[in-house]
Amino acid sequence: MNATSITRIAALIGEAGRIQMLATLLDGNSHSASELAMAATVSPQTASSHLSKLLSGGLVVSERSGRQRLFRLKNTDVAMAIEALGALAKESGTLAIPGIRFARTCYDHLAGVLAVAVRNELLSRGILRHQKNAFAVTRAGTQFLRTFDIDADSLRGLRRSFARKCLDWTEGHHHIGGAVGAALLSRLIEMKWLARMRDTRAVRLTHVGEREFESVFGIRCAALWTQPQFCQSDGQT
Repeated sequence: MNATSITRIAALIGEAGRIQMLATLLDGNSHSASELAMAATVSPQTASSHLSKLLSGGLVVSERSGRQRLFRLKNTDVAMAIEALGALAKESGTLAIPGIRFARTCYDHLAGVLAVAVRNELLSRGILRHQKNAFAVTRAGTQFLRTFDIDADSLRGLRRSFARKCLDWTEGHHHIGGAVGAALLSRLIEMKWLARMRDTRAVRLTHVGEREFESVFGIRCAALWTQPQFCQSDGQT
């Protein structure tokens, strides 16, 4: 662990405007400098300075789209670090945002109360198992994922983490990240169980989703609003 590198990254993140930009990019999309300036409530000049520092620090990358320059998080490691910092810094006030808390995107996978509930069901059914920093997908899990048209063996071959544990900002427990988490969120949206919303990381539970989460996972979504904490009895989170 390099203390100098940690100090440099901490200094980059530890500025209100820059952390707001990074939090905005947690939706997994690319954003223009003007959009990020508005999100951080700073001037275009200040936003340009912030983005330059984030680029040189390796936290974001940019690409051209016509005349526009768009910015996104460099990778899922950055997203997980931002989400984990939110979990460490959370205050009771953050829990009063019901849409964000219930279900949201964490870069390319699902986060929030619903994500932790799904994780718990998959653990209790033996579809997932705890490992140190990740979840293992069991043989039963591979078969279960096929019912969602997800090929676990193909995901294992990708150059990214397979089923990484990602600390949930609002819930304080891990949800499913990595390739498995991304594939699950993608399918839930494709099947119209969840729907993305404009200008927010929150995702909307559809009527189809409410029915299917109970049918497939045994999750009564209406009841989740009154069950703020989810934790496996094996002592792991």
